[in-house]
Parts: sequence; structure tokens; C-alpha cells
Amino acid sequence: MADRVGLDLYETAAGILTIVNNNMANAIRSRTIQKGQDPRTFSLVAQGGAGPLHAAEVALSLGIPEVIVPRYPGITSAMGLLTTDLKHDLIQNEFTLSTDPNLEKLNADLKELDDQVKEQLRADGFGEEQMTLQRFADCRYVGQGYELRVLVPNGELDEAALQSVWQQFHELHTAEYGHAFPENPVELVTLRVTGTGPMPKLSGLPVPSDGDVKDAWLKTAVTYFRVNGQLEKYSTNFFERDRLPVGGEIEGPAVIFQKDSTVLLPPRSLTTVEANGNLRIRLAAESLSGIALRSKNMQVSYQD
Repeated sequence: MADRVGLDLYETAAGILTIVNNNMANAIRSRTIQKGQDPRTFSLVAQGGAGPLHAAEVALSLGIPEVIVPRYPGITSAMGLLTTDLKHDLIQNEFTLSTDPNLEKLNADLKELDDQVKEQLRADGFGEEQMTLQRFADCRYVGQGYELRVLVPNGELDEAALQSVWQQFHELHTAEYGHAFPENPVELVTLRVTGTGPMPKLSGLPVPSDGDVKDAWLKTAVTYFRVNGQLEKYSTNFFERDRLPVGGEIEGPAVIFQKDSTVLLPPRSLTTVEANGNLRIRLAAESLSGIALRSKNMQVSYQD
């Protein structure tokens, strides 16, 4: 391939990674910038076996100031599957206008959905005291071809409760599209009830609390990173993640090996091992176009 494109081996390999990273960054842009969110105010969580290999470069291209790598990124989804609470979702088509709501029918349909969800959770072995039910309504302005989902209060609905549903819709429409039409009638087209039963959580494995980062050192080798548009050679330390102690810090460039993934730390980054075993990678401000960034308590997650 290098011969065909007229580049040397390292430039070709770096180009392949750049294309892959840009595709990932574009996927994040579609879920943030195109929906009115600034990715620079988020943290990037790297999941999946390949996620931590690409995450830092993806974050740099988006101006995201830090990356969080879970302790076992390669099996994060599997662990989630084992510990995620059990849910049942039921829906009921409904056509009611805010100008002439049929409260009797709405309450009857919601009660039927509640009862059906509870029955399914009971069949799964949950007692009623363990169940959590949430109700939702898909609403739209009359004539629209798309809906927004809002929360419906539990219990018997009255005029005040229904008014809160319409108000939620107007506010959500403003948040999503920048405007609302509170004088226009709202159509409720679908009722939804979600029933949740709690599943037991996995206890975390202990993280080394003593020792030194040097105890996790494996070797030093040459790697290549593109910095300021130029592919440069770096002497790079390699580490074994399972032996990294809590509070340990690693300056990039570095590579961290573990059984389910490989974590790539770019030059001028600083990585800290947190008490829960996560790695927090802080990227250099100059690598982020010198923009002062503020990280909110929010996360964008990328999984390969």
C-alpha cells in the first residue's frame, strides 16, 4: 500500500490511523455539535478493545481536554449487560389533543400498561416493592411528522398533571429546536410505560494501592506520533496496567498494555490512575489549539 500511495511505511500507517480517527470524530460530532452540544465541555470515555487506542487522538481533534479509560474497556459492554437493571417497555397508541383531552381513556390506558409491566416484572422474580415504573408520552404539534418524549406523572392524571405534560413538551421543543408554539394545540400520540427491576452489581477487583509506576514498566521502544502536522519519532515507555498503583502518573508518550485493550498516550499528556482503577488522561492545552476549556460533569462515550 505504501508503494501505491507514494509514502513511506510510517506515513502510510499513520495515514490509516488518521482516517479511522477522523471517522470516529465525525461520529461524535454528529451526536454533539449537530445537536447543539460543544464536545470541548465533555470528557471522552474510551470503551471497547480498540477504543483506548484511538481515544486520545480523537479527543485532540475535537478539542476534548481529557479521556477516561475504564479499568476493563474491552469488556465494559459485557459487564454492563450483566449488571444493567432489567427493563420492560410497553407502548400504547393514543390520539389525544391538548384542547380536548380524554382523561378517562388516558388513565385507563396507563393503568393497563402499568399492570402489564408489573406482571412481566413479577414473572422475572421481582416483588412490587422492588419495581420502579416510569411513564412517558410522545407528543407533537398538530401537523408535525415527528414527536418528542416527555415524562408523565405517576398515579391518576388530572387536568393539572396533564397541563404539566403539555408544558414539558413546549420546553423540550425549545431546547431541541430553539423555538416553541405554546399557542398551538399539542397531540399526544403514544403512551409508554417502562418498568425496572434492580439487578445485583459486580464488586470491583482491588487496585494496587502501593508500589511505584516503575514496577509496571515493561520496556522502552521507538514509536511515531504526528505532532503539529509532522510525524516524529519518540522514545516511548511501555507499561503493564494491572501493576499500576492508585495515584501513579505517567507522562506521554507511553503505551499501556492490558489483556483486553491497549491504551495509547500521546506526547505531552499526563495520565493518572484513579482509586476506582480508571485512567484519566489529561491532554496538553497547547495540543488543544491553546483554547481554555472547562470540563462539565458530562461524558461522551466512544466504543469500537
